[in-house]
Amino acid sequence: MARKLDGQPVDLLICNAGVYLDKGQTIDGYPAEMWDQTFSANVTGVFLTIQALLPNLRAARGKIAIISSQMASHTRAPGGSYIYRASKAAVLNLGRNLAVDLKDDGIAVGIYHPGWVQTDMGGQAADITVSQAVAGLTERFDALSLDSSGCFETWDGQAHPY
Repeated sequence: MARKLDGQPVDLLICNAGVYLDKGQTIDGYPAEMWDQTFSANVTGVFLTIQALLPNLRAARGKIAIISSQMASHTRAPGGSYIYRASKAAVLNLGRNLAVDLKDDGIAVGIYHPGWVQTDMGGQAADITVSQAVAGLTERFDALSLDSSGCFETWDGQAHPY
């Protein structure tokens, strides 16, 4: 993608990687390959995408929106889902550090919980529709600035505890 964009400014990069391979696993589960696949998609892929598009973001003094999860928060630790929770906590940490390192480049970084959304991952019992999540997140992305860089917010604009 970076080659195809060839230096074109990127105003907003949304990193929406998310696999939840360990959903329903018991403590006896969690094979090493599952850890590797999850972290490759949820963390490494986010970083490498940002790294590859950094010249484009710098050209625009753009914004980066990283989709994490409330499951990244230390306040949400009811047990289980170890791999998914750890990967979303890692990408939250990644975003917070990128916010510091990219501030001098004029690039704001926000980290967001999209809500429990009615998707294949969230299921039909989830709280909000895709349209609601998209509308709320779009507002968050529009409001993101260097002053709010490093924020961890919910789709509806609430500050989320780290």
